[in-house]
Amino acid sequence: MFDMVNFKWDQKRALEVAKEDGFADGIAVGETRGERKATIKIALSLLKKDLPVGVITDSTNLSLEEIRKIAKDNGLAF
Repeated sequence: MFDMVNFKWDQKRALEVAKEDGFADGIAVGETRGERKATIKIALSLLKKDLPVGVITDSTNLSLEEIRKIAKDNGLAF
């Protein structure tokens, strides 16, 4: 149970916790972006090798629409 009488606000600690939470969130976002970038790079490499689209979608878990966009953005015929 929360005791309002004995509660002491520790602003310094609150800021530390907020900073830690923000840092952890930033790491998670960065990892997600990095994984996405790597997946796109792999898809592009597979497209350049003229592998079947089904193989590329299965290998990367990207949708057909995403594969089309990657091809278009990189000047590849699809």
